[in-house]
This record gives sequence, C-alpha cells and structure tokens, in this order.
Amino acid sequence: MSDEARKLPPRRPFARFLRYAVLLTVIAVAGYFIQDWVVQRQQNVFVIDSRIASDMINVSAQEGGLVTDLAVATGDSVKRGTIMVRLDARALSQQVDETRASLTRLRAERVQLDAEQELEIARIEASEETGRARISVSAARRKSVEALLEQAKRERKRAEDLHRRKVIAAQAVDDARAAEADLSARVLEARAEIVEAESELRRAAAERKKAGVMEQRKAALDAELKAVQARLDQLETRLADRDVPAIIDGVVDQTFVEIGEYVRPGQRLLMIHNPDNVWVAANIKETELARFTVGSRATVTVDAYPGRKFEGAITWIAPAASSQFALLPNPNPSGNFTKVTQRVPVRIDLQGDRTGLRPGMMVEVAIHVDR
Repeated sequence: MSDEARKLPPRRPFARFLRYAVLLTVIAVAGYFIQDWVVQRQQNVFVIDSRIASDMINVSAQEGGLVTDLAVATGDSVKRGTIMVRLDARALSQQVDETRASLTRLRAERVQLDAEQELEIARIEASEETGRARISVSAARRKSVEALLEQAKRERKRAEDLHRRKVIAAQAVDDARAAEADLSARVLEARAEIVEAESELRRAAAERKKAGVMEQRKAALDAELKAVQARLDQLETRLADRDVPAIIDGVVDQTFVEIGEYVRPGQRLLMIHNPDNVWVAANIKETELARFTVGSRATVTVDAYPGRKFEGAITWIAPAASSQFALLPNPNPSGNFTKVTQRVPVRIDLQGDRTGLRPGMMVEVAIHVDR
C-alpha cells in the first residue's frame, strides 16, 4: 500500500450512520404497524375462526315406502311447494277409495233415515189429528143422541101413562120403547167410537216412541259418520305425505336416497337451505363479551373472497357458553383444575348482497367495540 493511501481517513463513521439509519427506519416502520395493531385491537374484537351459517333443514319421510321419483339433485334450486320426492302410494290410494265409498254409503243411509223419520212423523201427526177429530165428532154425536135419548125416555113414560089410562093403544107404547132402545144403542155406539179414537191416539203416542228410536239410530249413524270421516282425513293426510314438498325457497345441499330405495318413517331424504338466509356464527372469548352488546356493528371478510367485505350487526348472544352443550361433559372428578377461557356463540346478521356465501365458509370478523 502506498503512503498516500495510508494517509486517507477511514470511512467507518459513514457506515455506522447508514446502519443506524436503516435500524431507525425499521424501528419506525415496526412501530407504525405495532401502533396500528394496538389501535385496532383496542377498537375491535377480532375472531378468525368463524363460519357462514344457515338453517340447514333435514327433510324426512313422514311415511315409509318405496321411492318412485326423485325430482331434484344436489345444487338444484327449488321453490316452496315443489315436490322433491315421491313415495309409492298405491296401497294408501286403495284405502282412501274404500273409505270414501263407506262414507258415501253412510251418508245415503243417513238421508234415507231422515226421509223415513219424516214420513213416520207425518203419518203419526195425521193419525193423531184424525183421532182427535173422531173424538170431537163422536163426543158431539153422543151428546146429541143422549139428548134425544132423554126425550125418548120421557116420551116412553108419557106413552105408558096414557096407555094405562086407555088413552092410546099399546102399539104407541111399543113404538116409544123401540125409539128409546134405538137411541140407547146409538149412544153406546158413539161411546165406542170415542173409545176407539182414544185408542188410536194411544197408538200414535206409541208410534212417536218409535220415532224416538229412529232418532237414536240417527245419532249412532252420525257418530259412525264422524269416525269414518276422521279415518278418511287421516288416510288423505298420509297419502299427501307420500309427496315430499319443499317447505322453503332454497337450494338442495345433499340427497340421501335414490329411486327404488325403501325408506322408513322419519328417515332423512335430503337437506336444503335458504341461500338468502345466511349469517355468521362466531365463538367469542368470554373475556371479550363486555366490550360489545347486541346491535354492535361488525365487519366480515370471507376467505373465499379476500377483497370483499360485508357489514353486519350482532343480533344474538348465546345465554350459555358452548361447552355447556358438549356431548361429553367435563365434571373434573379428580380435583385437578386447569382454567380454560370459554367461548360464547354469537350471531352476526349480514347486510347487503350476500351472493356467493355458502354455509361452512370460513370468515374473519372484526366487531366494533362500544366501550
């Protein structure tokens, strides 16, 4: 090395300055991000393990039977009332037809019984009216004949008196006696007619009891009609259950049966959900619950759509921690205790367009704190 090179000043201060400048820049940048992270944590509650949720409806068979038609497949959109699955209904249809025939027969018997009762009551009323009329006529006739009889008796006595005094012949007395006897017979005849008419009235009263028995038959027939109608309603309901409709406007998530398969009552056939009815299900640490309430705003980002944000609000906070619903409880019988922060389910309803959101998608939630 030459003497001039040895005389040049060392460059260490500049290098040291450069290192310090880079270090300060890194510290500043880190401080900026740390400060932003701290501010965000103070203003929001972050949850990264949340999911899109919906009402997943398991459609089951009300009746057992053979699957004859499967009108939908996984991913199909369905409207409310659309028949998705049909079961064999031949046996039930025959039972419905048989029960309807029985109901028609019973109704015809009921109408016939009404007509018979109406005719019987009309006949009884006519008989009673005739009997009362005969009694009235016979009673009037008896009074008239009894009056004539009294007169005939007086005439007979007068004739006998005149005959004893030799005023009239014996023939006149015989004629008076014959007239009296004839009128006595007519009085007896009128009384017999009254007795016969009264007997007819008693027969009419007995016939009315028969009409009462017909009323009891009608009551029994009405009860049988109700039982058969209930049976028919039950069979028609079971027949309608052979067609399984969509109870909502939704999307078929999965089918569990095939055509030709025999299903049991209550067996799951398929699963559907309403794509317009989705929300975020989040499990929040119990230590964060005091920072927000129902109605607090939230921002949601979906892993499937990184650049898309959804706004929502807290609409429900569970009354118990999720551990209370575990299938295997942890009673801690040994006495050893490890404190674990519990999670509380929270529902966040989303606003705006929710197209593309599917149940089960992972999302990240930032709940804006109120305090």
